[in-house]
Amino acid sequence: MRRAGIGILALVCGLTLGSVARACGPEVVIRFIDSSPDLFIIENKSQEPWTLLSLEFRAANSAGRVVFDTDFGGAGASEPQQFEIVEGEVGLMQPPVVADGAEELTLHFTSFQAGRSFVFTIDLDDRLENSAEGQAYVTGEEIAGAEVTGLLTHPRIGEGNARGTFGTDGKAHLRGAACV
Repeated sequence: MRRAGIGILALVCGLTLGSVARACGPEVVIRFIDSSPDLFIIENKSQEPWTLLSLEFRAANSAGRVVFDTDFGGAGASEPQQFEIVEGEVGLMQPPVVADGAEELTLHFTSFQAGRSFVFTIDLDDRLENSAEGQAYVTGEEIAGAEVTGLLTHPRIGEGNARGTFGTDGKAHLRGAACV
């Protein structure tokens, strides 16, 4: 009986300590949703006071060779859409100017604190010749491999990077290793 109690206590402590360890450091989650227009939802899910300063999206390694479609007649398939803010006041310093066919997008913020989110639209198309849904529709499998790097700051630690890669679920989880 005593062993069972100790085992349960160890399990509970392990679960508790495990979740504390995972909560350490910066954490940003980005979701891509193909819609009309396409949505990017960025959430600063850091458990500590990490503020997101910048975010760099690089699609060169994406499975679908995705590009931003921002102008008619260019690199994209159809329905181009320039960058447009949907919601979230997080101190976007300046909306980025994204060239048609670009594979990179950089955002700079002044007040993207933990617990806040930011949503924007921009058209993203794939460049696969035999795309399952057509080039105008980007699936999680096609954005998979796109890389994102975030620069964050913490009042006691200073600056730190968080990196992530989009998975087949259309999400990128950016995590850093710095802990208080």
